[in-house]
Amino acid sequence: MSSKKSLTATNLAVHQHLNCDLYIHNVYNRTAPASGQDPASENTSDELSKAQFKRGLDWEASLYAWLDDSGLLLQVPAIPLAASILLENILADDRTHFFITGLSFWPPQSKLNERFVQAGAEPLTFGLAKPDLVEIKRTNNIIQWRVIDAKASKNVKTSHHIQIYFYTLCLSYLLEPPFFQIAGTSGIWLPPKDGFQTSSPSVADIKTVSVSLLAPALDALLFRELPKIISLPVAKVKWHYNPLCHGCQYERTCRARAEDEGQLGRMPNLSIDDAQILKDLLRISRSAGFQSTGVKLTDIEELHHLLANPAKVDQVAKASPTLFKKGKRILSLPKKVYQRNAALQSPLVEAARTQEIQIMRQRNYTCPSKEDIAIVLSIVNDPASSNPGGDFFCATLHSEDSEIILPAPFTCSADEFVSKLATIIRSIATLHPDNSRRYSSQFYVWAAAEQTLLQAHIINAALHPGTSNADIRLCISALAQGVSLLQTTFQPILLSGALINFLGKGKKLKSEYQACLARLGLSTDGTVDVLRKRIDEGIRKIRDEMASASGHDYRRREFSQLPPVVSLMKEVQRQMAFPIPGYWNLPECVELLLRSENACPSDEQIFAMYKAGYDSEAFSNVLLGRNLLIYSVLKEFRKRVVSTTNHSLFINEARIMSTNFMDICKESHIRKLFFMQQFEVLAKLTDLWKSRIDGCPEAPTLEYSNVVQGRNGPEYVFRLVCGTVDVPAFDRDWAFYDKLLVLDSSEVTNNGTDPDSLPVEALFDDLGISGLVFPLNRWTKASWGQQHPRVQRELVVADVRNVYTDKNAASTMVALRIWGNWQMSLTPGSIFRLSPRLVDFNTSKILSALFEIDVLWESEGSLYADEEDDGHHSVPFLQLVMNPNSFGKIHGAKKYVKTEGEIQKLFRDLKGLENNIAGSLVLKSSQHRATQRILSNRLSVVWGPPGTGKTYTISLSLLRLIEVEGRYSGPRRRIIFITAITHAAIEACRSKLVRLMDAYRSVESLPHKWLDEVKVEVVSRGNDHPGPSRSDNGTYIYAGTLFQLSNFTKRHSFQVDCVIADEAGQISLGAISLVLRSLTVEGRIIFAGDSEQLAPILSAQYPQLKFSSLFGSVLDCLMFSSNPISRENSQVLQASQDEGSEFQASQSQNTVVQLTENFRYVIILLEETDS
Repeated sequence: MSSKKSLTATNLAVHQHLNCDLYIHNVYNRTAPASGQDPASENTSDELSKAQFKRGLDWEASLYAWLDDSGLLLQVPAIPLAASILLENILADDRTHFFITGLSFWPPQSKLNERFVQAGAEPLTFGLAKPDLVEIKRTNNIIQWRVIDAKASKNVKTSHHIQIYFYTLCLSYLLEPPFFQIAGTSGIWLPPKDGFQTSSPSVADIKTVSVSLLAPALDALLFRELPKIISLPVAKVKWHYNPLCHGCQYERTCRARAEDEGQLGRMPNLSIDDAQILKDLLRISRSAGFQSTGVKLTDIEELHHLLANPAKVDQVAKASPTLFKKGKRILSLPKKVYQRNAALQSPLVEAARTQEIQIMRQRNYTCPSKEDIAIVLSIVNDPASSNPGGDFFCATLHSEDSEIILPAPFTCSADEFVSKLATIIRSIATLHPDNSRRYSSQFYVWAAAEQTLLQAHIINAALHPGTSNADIRLCISALAQGVSLLQTTFQPILLSGALINFLGKGKKLKSEYQACLARLGLSTDGTVDVLRKRIDEGIRKIRDEMASASGHDYRRREFSQLPPVVSLMKEVQRQMAFPIPGYWNLPECVELLLRSENACPSDEQIFAMYKAGYDSEAFSNVLLGRNLLIYSVLKEFRKRVVSTTNHSLFINEARIMSTNFMDICKESHIRKLFFMQQFEVLAKLTDLWKSRIDGCPEAPTLEYSNVVQGRNGPEYVFRLVCGTVDVPAFDRDWAFYDKLLVLDSSEVTNNGTDPDSLPVEALFDDLGISGLVFPLNRWTKASWGQQHPRVQRELVVADVRNVYTDKNAASTMVALRIWGNWQMSLTPGSIFRLSPRLVDFNTSKILSALFEIDVLWESEGSLYADEEDDGHHSVPFLQLVMNPNSFGKIHGAKKYVKTEGEIQKLFRDLKGLENNIAGSLVLKSSQHRATQRILSNRLSVVWGPPGTGKTYTISLSLLRLIEVEGRYSGPRRRIIFITAITHAAIEACRSKLVRLMDAYRSVESLPHKWLDEVKVEVVSRGNDHPGPSRSDNGTYIYAGTLFQLSNFTKRHSFQVDCVIADEAGQISLGAISLVLRSLTVEGRIIFAGDSEQLAPILSAQYPQLKFSSLFGSVLDCLMFSSNPISRENSQVLQASQDEGSEFQASQSQNTVVQLTENFRYVIILLEETDS
């Protein structure tokens, strides 16, 4: 069956991975690779490839051993099997479920040829097929099968799909129906997330894909596209030389072609997608007749001529604005051009043309301009090893200050790294001869992959025993992304705000003051007044330390976020264009920048030395030399990356390394949420800074027109020149002033780190005023005075009041209210840019609530024995997070449910007597189950899709609850909160409740006195709303947002008996703490929502934790925690359940009740029928 020309499933997978038609063309036509390949290079590349291949083999061996131990494996002879022999092996095994391994077979070429003929293509020949596993299941005399491939990668890739589809296609002709049946899916079996060396395989890790979903695209590829590609002349086959080509057997030939023919691959690190965008731009330019000369230009020359002609650029931009915008990003063109008709130059294109290094003249805020001490790390990673974060480490310290006595470098294995690094960090903290000062420092690695390995190693060390807790906390403080920045810049403001919020309202116990002081590392001795003053001094000290760290020197202010570990390769790629085709790494960079006589070893050569077992001294010297070259590249990089006026383009200087792990919360779940809230602020600020440092190129620009008198003062009217401005909501209670307005001029140049040359928005301090209400008053104006002098002179905050078209409908007009004290007159025709600022009234409130819950948890801990309460100490918020099932039932639940059943029967009987009002008070079957669940349990979840009556159910359930509790508990004060994330949801719930109360009152002969004791109020301003009477025995229902209800409880210091949250799928865990912190120990929680609803949108990315879903919505937490709340079984979910048996069914209800009747869709269907 073999042929000289053939393709295997592996060839098909590589074709998909490389996305290279030339590869598949060469393989099928047996094109020989270029001669003259360096044998040493081949050997070292092979060593790394062997390690990667070994990882795959190890995973397969682990999987097969597990299947064998489970009695699920059938090993067939490792020789090509005919279809008949394969059938005999399957039929001879009497198990109902097993997996076949070792299978190999020749594809059914005749059947495949028929498919090629049907597609009108020349047949291709295929080689031996070797699927990893074929899963077999016997059911009712039918054998169902599917192909499963074991892959040692983290995610499923397109290249995996083509392999399993090809195997499935071939086997579908060999295992013929009706006796054999395709399962309809194929699968990729991935290793456990914790690693197959430490965790057993699981069928849950089989990532299935529908065969019918793959078939259309892959059939077209196999039977139509591939024959066309293979039949083309080599010159017409699509290809692009790029980083994916590294290691390909045809790389040498393609590199030479890219250089000789001036292909786009002559520019380094240009992905296939980016290359296609540039080709499309050139195609548009050609279609418009821009190529004026008769000489055929190379791609590089054509791009150069296009950019040099402003008229051509303008026409291409108008022909395809989106494509041109992407092209500007790829070619590193200026984001904003102030001079019209100016020729453009791309550093990438010019480097490829001139064969000289080109500088990208853009500010850099992620690599410091200098540091006292640079710590360079090199990491060797063995793909075949079980270490998730590297196997061998080298650390060296460097400084241009000869007076600094640096600690000695070290090389070590993974087990020793954290302790050795912690020793280095401690040494740096004590190096400065002046004990009151410390040296600034910065960590560097070469590649982003090393940065990822370093983070993984630190996280893994923190999660596993054996590492000193002090060492790991020190390393996290110094190396974890964002942690040090939070501690030095943001945490002082956020934490001081949270502590002030926590202590500022309501009386506090002495123990609470002491807990607060203990977390700040301060003495807990003294009276309440002494403790309070000590806390005030501690907060002031935090802020003073922050201020002294910056020294109020705006030239040393940090713009955007300096990462704790800088990937130097990433920074060089961002700032410098090298005349190197395809891609480059450290050896090429060293050769080009340093012209060093000492050749830098490649990653493959270093790995080959590591695997060859070089003696430790020789191998350590290689890594030490590599680190020295990295530091030399860093110095040369800084020397070359300057503006046209020879100013450095590096904005920031290195910080003093943080060695204090500021962590004021002790309970682990709260601590994670506490950091998450801070990282959310940091992520939003980072996004703003990235835009501001370049002068907000995406911001809409406005031309000033005139000023008019608005309802609340003067409004400044502008014409929208470009961009978009959202129409403001007209139901806002107050103006947020959430925009920055700045004169848009070319006077601000890109010439360095001088604050006078930076865009003024880059100097704006969002956090200092993010929680203030504008216009500022005499008490808050001092915060504005802390802004940079340029900010106060050149910038105003603005609020969009209206967006409309002018009388002629020719222009979009924008009306703004502004606040500030800028020294600038508004002249008609002046151009301004409008950009967002951070407005955040709520983070400090959430942090305060979490801190308060943490203090309560600690104080309650003394009442519980170890593991007596699953660690939540009966704190409602932590019960919700850690074990929702711990809430349990209400005392007297049976009699509550029985009485409510009688009320339901009464309204049903009245409905039967044609009392329509009473009929509106009858709950449907699933709604009634939800009501009885609410009456009998402390925690209830009512969920269902839109239109199932969730709001109606919780409103009527609340009235039933109040009535039934009143009968058994007698008169007492009850406080109930109704909350949601939006005002609309709150109003819907409140209005539904009021209408149902009116319906109750309208039913004659029913007792209504209990309703007279129910007061429903909307809390729109929590600080001003009157509190509940302490002497009144009525029921108070307060409806408001989480934040206003939080202000309300702090203002009046009371506890809540029941919290009802509608649209809980939109509420984050951190936000719900605002109201749950006030819930009594025996209080009820009622959530209603849709688990498919859009969850809270987070700015940053957070890990998926094993035991709880902390970083999603409240419903996510309840559905996906390690102690998931029980849900209704299939028997309870029967919508046809007899009405008369509702009470009996309710006895076995579970926590989550799904509403099954959908009223909204019924109404829509009726309307459609009527129409």
